[in-house]
Amino acid sequence: MKLALKKFDWILFIDVLLLTFIGLLFIFSAQLRSGNPMFYVAKQSTALGIGVALMLLVVSVRYELYSEYTKHFYFFAVLLLFAVLFFGTRIRGSKSWFDLGRFAFQPSEIAKIAFVLYFAGFIEKNRYRMKKISQLFTAFLTASICIILILLEPDFSSASVFIPIFLGMMYTGGLSKKIINFAIIFFVISLGLPFLEIYLTINNSYGFLIENFRIIYLCTILLLTIFVWFFIKFLRFKVTFKEYKTVILIILLGLITSISISGYLKDYQRRRMIVFLDPSLDPLGSGYNILQSRIAIGSGQLTGRGIFQGTQTQLGFIPDQHTDYIFAVISEEGGLIFSFIVILLYAVLITRGIIIARNAADRFGSLTAVGIVIMFSYYIILNLGMLTGIMPVAGVPLPFLSYGGSSLIANMLAVGLLMNIHIRRYAY
Repeated sequence: MKLALKKFDWILFIDVLLLTFIGLLFIFSAQLRSGNPMFYVAKQSTALGIGVALMLLVVSVRYELYSEYTKHFYFFAVLLLFAVLFFGTRIRGSKSWFDLGRFAFQPSEIAKIAFVLYFAGFIEKNRYRMKKISQLFTAFLTASICIILILLEPDFSSASVFIPIFLGMMYTGGLSKKIINFAIIFFVISLGLPFLEIYLTINNSYGFLIENFRIIYLCTILLLTIFVWFFIKFLRFKVTFKEYKTVILIILLGLITSISISGYLKDYQRRRMIVFLDPSLDPLGSGYNILQSRIAIGSGQLTGRGIFQGTQTQLGFIPDQHTDYIFAVISEEGGLIFSFIVILLYAVLITRGIIIARNAADRFGSLTAVGIVIMFSYYIILNLGMLTGIMPVAGVPLPFLSYGGSSLIANMLAVGLLMNIHIRRYAY
């Protein structure tokens, strides 16, 4: 315990506290028109207190002990994700919450942390077999279980974070570049069909293509694969027939997945993808959120309209302004100055995480830190990109700023793990 206090990462701790306090300030501002803004501030403050307590608890136990129970964490998370499908409360169309009276708990938030710990342990135990493609399929299977269970809620946004964590940790863990390339091919083909299909839907002139698009997509990918094979042979690159068969298998799996995703997408998810491609197509419907957040961000200019003085915020034009769109509130009322401070604090968070991962005492600690850094980076990039319209609309919170008790507690747990890894390097 003395070591934990002596080597405590005060930079990281103060950084996340500043982010959280800024979040509390603008949550209050975003809810002024509700008539009871302190209700949300009080609940978020309670979550902060619980989060800090759990963070200190995580720091007090050697993280090496966690490596012995990674499978237990994983199976517990899967059990929670399975249970919420039957006993959860449906909120905004997703059955992804346990209602505990005054507090609602989202198991997918805890599942992310368990997932990172499990994969760090998996890669550590299979360090000498990571070059084999069989390890990718084993890891992909365990990742898919979490993703599928969350998609069944359905909660596409929460499920999506598992993909970059999975790829980033596997790459850092020593998976061969060839296998990573196979994985990239799979995800490009899997996501290509839904986006292309929706793009053609926007351009109504392609009626024939829309009606027969899946067959055309399938034939085009397979013909391109054959063409690439002969082109490679013509250039006399060394590609074995086994590698070629592997590529064909991955392409077929990608095609099956893409057709499944396309059929699974709900109308509101299709509308989100449409407005990502062109928000002006539905300015009063699906494109409304993006357009209003852009107006708010732009109107803040350098110094902002003033705290509690934002017109878009106080008149309620910004949707979900205390959760997913809180950065638009910060930009409007705090201007470029406050926006820059927030981005700077996030840069410190990510930089500290990278330094901790690089200097960790062992491989398990390093991989855990990598997974946490990827998780934070993904949420920050996707949320800020969503608000400015350069990325698809996804209901993802901004870490430490957005209102949400489950998210804040999970983030504080992740910070606790980072601090634990930082502290224990001095014990060796």
